[in-house]
Amino acid sequence: MQYNFTSSGTTGHPKGVQLGHYSFFAIAKEFAKQGKRWIGWNDQDKSLLTLPIFHIGGMWWAIRGLAAGAENILLETFIPADALKAIATGVTKTCMVPAMIQAMLMEPSCRTTNFSSLDTIVYGGSPIAETLLTQAIATFGCDFFQIYGMTETGNCAITLTAADHTYSHRLKAAGSPFPGVEIAVMNSRQERLPQGEIGEICIKSPANMIGYWKLPEATAKTLIEGWIHTGDAGYVDADGYIYICDRIKDMICYASENVYPAEIENVLYQHPAIAEVAVIGVPDPQWGEAVKALVVLKSGEQATSLDIINFGRGKLANFKLPRSVEFIDALPRTPSGKVQKGKLREKYWQGYQRQVN
Repeated sequence: MQYNFTSSGTTGHPKGVQLGHYSFFAIAKEFAKQGKRWIGWNDQDKSLLTLPIFHIGGMWWAIRGLAAGAENILLETFIPADALKAIATGVTKTCMVPAMIQAMLMEPSCRTTNFSSLDTIVYGGSPIAETLLTQAIATFGCDFFQIYGMTETGNCAITLTAADHTYSHRLKAAGSPFPGVEIAVMNSRQERLPQGEIGEICIKSPANMIGYWKLPEATAKTLIEGWIHTGDAGYVDADGYIYICDRIKDMICYASENVYPAEIENVLYQHPAIAEVAVIGVPDPQWGEAVKALVVLKSGEQATSLDIINFGRGKLANFKLPRSVEFIDALPRTPSGKVQKGKLREKYWQGYQRQVN
């Protein structure tokens, strides 16, 4: 049996991803070989499904819950108040993108919701600000697991466990590979890079895709000798933990210096007036590309561009500071919660033949 899913398309046109039925069970089988169950899935669990099931994350979570014999609660659409009501009925496990976690924390009823049944929140799909994660852990009082992967890898391939969350120096990591998964950091010549050196994260997993639907050339560029080339820039540390710097195509080249937006966003998220922020590169006639921050303010809060820029001083190298700040009402997102930076970049790059300067 084969399933077809669409990739998120945040850096280009969406593509149909062909996944065999084995993709939803391969990692669980690797855990079973070790006599383990990831996050302790069992038939007494009550699982809240918040992600759309037309997305790999939603379908994967639903199938894993069903395979464990858990009771699945399906929300027609994600509404923070409804999710909180469902959790209060005895939900033990749920999976969300960071934007959903933030929305629940901002919901007034969150302060009175009973979270005593909740033992696990799995999150992923986009980077999470450390301040948001800290608040979530304090509020929900349960174990947190981060997952990293993509549709092409059959959803997640890397996890930051609950135990890892107890070490502050680990919180910036995506995690370490699941059983049966291999990770390599490669350069443009398909050569493995040493520990600590930034390159493209590549994944060899028993859950990897068959290929892209009717796109053999695209398949050949992404799936090379069993390795999925993720398009994410990152590195591996001495303990085998993977750190994601950013999407390779999101990288900003400022005066020949590589700048990774995720680092800047994580700092700016600590500003008390900021609800959401996305950092992109915009054309600059002198430096090639300049760092620009697009900011959504919290309700009732005020800030100026200079406030935002000055907040980053001392926390970021000067060349990483935003050169401009624009305030917007909301960040465009895919149904799976990823910020569509391509849409944010469009108006600034109109008239340019290339999307890098």
